[in-house]
Amino acid sequence: MAKRKIRRKELKKPDEFITFSSRIIAWCQENIRIVLRILVSVAVLILITSAVFLFKARKESKARGLYEEALSLYQVESSGNAGAANYSMATAKLEEVKQRYHSTTVATNARIDLGNIYFQEGDYEKAISCYTDFLQHKDLSHPLYDQTLESLGQTYEAKRSWQEAVEVYQRLASEGVPAYQAQAQLYLGRVYEAIGDKQKAMTHYDNYLNESPAPIFGERIRIKLRRWRQAETPKDKG
Repeated sequence: MAKRKIRRKELKKPDEFITFSSRIIAWCQENIRIVLRILVSVAVLILITSAVFLFKARKESKARGLYEEALSLYQVESSGNAGAANYSMATAKLEEVKQRYHSTTVATNARIDLGNIYFQEGDYEKAISCYTDFLQHKDLSHPLYDQTLESLGQTYEAKRSWQEAVEVYQRLASEGVPAYQAQAQLYLGRVYEAIGDKQKAMTHYDNYLNESPAPIFGERIRIKLRRWRQAETPKDKG
């Protein structure tokens, strides 16, 4: 195959990349003030971004230190090795984390721990406030969402606020992962049993048994349902 001859005109044709680069350099020289302004703006943006990042990192570090202090006090009290004052100190530190560092990741966990402490102390209103606060700031993707929803329902149960407990457990049944959905059926059965609605209680207990019940606890539910249904069955008249 014959090679294509390069014409003299093509040899004289300037390289496109060099031409384009030359134009850019020429434009920059003619518009040096605009170029300097752009460079300064970029530098300022980098400095601001770095400062914000460092500020957030420092804030997160301080929040974590305070949070870990609170947890150490809470764990000591839970083990029975210290006085009840430790609960109060742990609560105060967790509240400080929540208030001063509310935008940090650590504050998210502090809300749940506070709710747990208030629940153990029987202060259900504060526990509900903490759990609700967490759920308002996080969505279903958070790994602790289902657990917190469960804790909120149990708090309403302990408070004997049955309707609110039902509403929370219904959310858990529809929004939770499969394991929590099954548990929600159990909790709904328990609430309806507490308020004396056996028909609804049986429905939810049946749902629980049809999903993934714990072996021992599931057998207890089966025995309970069998007794209820036997009591409802009219006896033959002899």
